[in-house]
Amino acid sequence: MVRVAPDGERFWPHCFADGLYRVADPSLGRVKHHAANQIGVTEQEIADYLRRGYLLRMRGEASKQVNLIAAAEIVQAGASSQE
Repeated sequence: MVRVAPDGERFWPHCFADGLYRVADPSLGRVKHHAANQIGVTEQEIADYLRRGYLLRMRGEASKQVNLIAAAEIVQAGASSQE
């Protein structure tokens, strides 16, 4: 999965120190970005949450910035991914 920003920077799912990725429920509105409101998920669970409209924490390839990205902005990467 990848998100390509308007400036061309690619964002990849960000794995936290606990080995999990973070998703956020968009129904939480202005507080969805708070750490306490995010859910730790495995790599295998990400696609299911994205199908349900959750947002995903992703890290910029060049900037290294971690952002919460909407499911609509994320596309399935081809056979060659960051890993």
